[in-house]
Amino acid sequence: MENLHDSASEKSSERFKCYLLSVSYSALDVSWVDSKSLFGYSQELRGRYLEQLATLPWEEVIKSRGASFDSLRNILLHTIDAEDRLVNYIISGRTKDWVSLDWDDFRDMDSIRKRAGEVESKAKDYIAKMDSAELERKVEMPRIGMNSLSVRVEDVIVHAALENIHHFGELIALLWQMDLNPPHMGWIAYSQK
Repeated sequence: MENLHDSASEKSSERFKCYLLSVSYSALDVSWVDSKSLFGYSQELRGRYLEQLATLPWEEVIKSRGASFDSLRNILLHTIDAEDRLVNYIISGRTKDWVSLDWDDFRDMDSIRKRAGEVESKAKDYIAKMDSAELERKVEMPRIGMNSLSVRVEDVIVHAALENIHHFGELIALLWQMDLNPPHMGWIAYSQK
């Protein structure tokens, strides 16, 4: 098998080395990870991507890129919506009250920053008050076209963080395609702060 570093350009090889991260995760036992810290990590990463995207021309932010949610803006807004729905609505049992916003109504980075600030503020307030009993509390997790699941609050928190992190991986790839270095920070660097 061909060695990845032999076939990749020096620049791509350096990027690859900088962003290797291996995470082992079990939906039923995350006790080895502080779920509150993992959630904080995902919020901090989003802040880094918000700031980097703010340096780009708006046309680049909304350009169709064939990704999961098509544009850099829409991927970022998806992470905000997912966090809002999961943490601020599903956990509190208000799933039916949540309304997805029209992403086309976000016409600049300031409007996205404002939305992120509102969602993150509510989520941070909730997370700060959580105790071990709250982490173990069961909530109903709705699923499209299937029966809902009864899951622990901690599993929802971890799911929200990992959902965001998956999409930050997309942003990394798209920024590389634009020949830009992403503002990513690995878990170990975050956990040592």
